[in-house]
Amino acid sequence: MRAERLTLTLIAISLPLSVLLSLSIGPYRSVDFPVVVAALVGLPVSRLSLDVLTYRAVRTLAAGVLGAGLAVSGSTLQFTLRNPLADPYLAGVASGSLLGVTLALLWGRASFWDLYAAAIAGGLLTLSAVITISGLAGGGAVTLLVVGVAFSYVLSGLTMFFMIMLGPRLPGALYWMFGSVAFMTLPLVERTLVILVPAAAALAALSRPLNSLLLGDEVARAIGVRVRLVRLSSFALASLITAALVSMAGPVGFIGLVAPWLAKRSFGVRFSTVLWASAAMGAEIAVLSDVIARLVLFPSEAPLTAVTSVFGAPLLVYILIKSRGE
Repeated sequence: MRAERLTLTLIAISLPLSVLLSLSIGPYRSVDFPVVVAALVGLPVSRLSLDVLTYRAVRTLAAGVLGAGLAVSGSTLQFTLRNPLADPYLAGVASGSLLGVTLALLWGRASFWDLYAAAIAGGLLTLSAVITISGLAGGGAVTLLVVGVAFSYVLSGLTMFFMIMLGPRLPGALYWMFGSVAFMTLPLVERTLVILVPAAAALAALSRPLNSLLLGDEVARAIGVRVRLVRLSSFALASLITAALVSMAGPVGFIGLVAPWLAKRSFGVRFSTVLWASAAMGAEIAVLSDVIARLVLFPSEAPLTAVTSVFGAPLLVYILIKSRGE
């Protein structure tokens, strides 16, 4: 209990500080902390500072939404599959959604809802294929990882092939493909939240049956859980969230793996607690990763996925070794 309170305190302190840091630091102009705080509480600041803060506020909000959503999706997949390596990126969901969006762009569909529908279709089809094939091959944690990564490679290759056919739209599509919140607009973030918030609330309502799945399908059925319905509903909701995030910012890896793992290490394996704790941790990871992405290649920017991969890949190796040992 003391460790949980300490972790909650750290999150409550570090998340607002991460937001302030994101608002203050950037490649074009730094804004002092006192000016940021003054703007947040409604005190007058210079027009230039206000314009910079407005841009960074939308970007910071987008990063927070992205990180929280990926963490919620990752937590759901890990509980539903009883697999600590399940992640929207590693399970191939993000790659499937990315391919769907690319095909929609190729066919001249550019509205958010068109791209979102294409992302949902690609993500759900990919997740279904990965789960089916990994089940035929043994169904273990490592098997799911290998099949998911294999699908990611295949789908990424197809995506690149179709992206070349985009012609003049290729540079923007490539930047989006690597994952970024650099060119966010408030309406785009709002449309993403319209999908993310109800889906997360629905997952929270499934907390009890999802906890029961950890006991095994037989035990869950014995206590009245409709296992197939719960699992399919969870897959669908996780894919809805992932599709919305891919449509908004492109595929961003490892946050959906790292944040749930940290949450379970800190708060145990109760789904309702892990869901919200991982969302807060995922938001903070994404915000800090975006700050690093702005600065590491100054005056240019690094893709967000490049930053999350550098820190997430070593943790994946650690989790893999630990899960095999257990």
